[in-house]
Amino acid sequence: MRPEWIRRRGLAILLAFCLLALCAGEAGARGPAINDIQPYDTIFVYEEGLDLTQLRNATTNNPITALQKYQRDDPAQGVMKSIPVADDTDFEVQDFLVNGEFGTYHAYNPQDGATALIFIREPQIFLDVVLANPNHNELLTGLTVSPNTRIAFRIASPDVGAFYQAGGVYPATVDLVLTTPGGAETTLISGVSFAGLNVSSTRFYTDDPGRPGAIPLSGIGGPGTYTVRAVWRTPAAFDAYAPDSESVTFTVGNRVGVDTTPTPTATVTPTQTPTTAPTTSPTTAATPTVTATPVPTTTATTVPITSPPTTAAPLPVAAVITALGCAVILAGRRR
Repeated sequence: MRPEWIRRRGLAILLAFCLLALCAGEAGARGPAINDIQPYDTIFVYEEGLDLTQLRNATTNNPITALQKYQRDDPAQGVMKSIPVADDTDFEVQDFLVNGEFGTYHAYNPQDGATALIFIREPQIFLDVVLANPNHNELLTGLTVSPNTRIAFRIASPDVGAFYQAGGVYPATVDLVLTTPGGAETTLISGVSFAGLNVSSTRFYTDDPGRPGAIPLSGIGGPGTYTVRAVWRTPAAFDAYAPDSESVTFTVGNRVGVDTTPTPTATVTPTQTPTTAPTTSPTTAATPTVTATPVPTTTATTVPITSPPTTAAPLPVAAVITALGCAVILAGRRR
């Protein structure tokens, strides 16, 4: 029984192990330097000076002449895109050559055909403003917050944070640039520097251990709307060409305005005094309504009185029919 189960599911188990191995290969770090590309590595558009020699056929050692994307990622299928490689020891991933066609590419040489595969992706960065730990799930984007609030920023870069590393070193960094209500830009927020934040994971918070920490809005400046965006700092090619994150905004409320909020509430109290005066006068005027109440009561009483005779009328007829039926049955039995 068990051997038969294994035989029937052996192919599925084998495929699962292959997928795990493939994922492990894809997540492998570069090495020994960040520019040394190994099979299954991820490279990014705008990168420069990449060494692709480890993608050559190990037997022939012929240089790589192109990176090719195939239909269904299968070299036996047709070529969808071919990116020329003039020098596989110093390769630049040019954005206009990739042209948005991200995914799996195979290194290619005319003599060897397709060799090792790699992945080409775009360096993306995402930003959110949230409450400080332990309330990171509370988004503040577009909201008005009190100056007493402590906030943090959530930074996510799924691909760069996972694959742009060599020997456990993550060289990519970003700056958080704050735009004040007056239009000035700075990376110093509430006296804390948010320049050169290391992208060492797919997502992190600025008040995580080893990060700048939570920001007390009491020290950010005056009330008004603030805008923050994440800007690539390193590598230089990301800084020059890779897009920044979308801007997030939040508004710091005016403390004076908060204190004056109860004042309108006190003005509402005298307004309620004239409201209660008219309420008592309609109450006395409602005396005719009380006299009108017996009128529907008597009408409602007469309706059920007339209805019982109407519904009771068919009852004797039914009884007569029933009795006649019984008599007929008894007469039939006697015969």
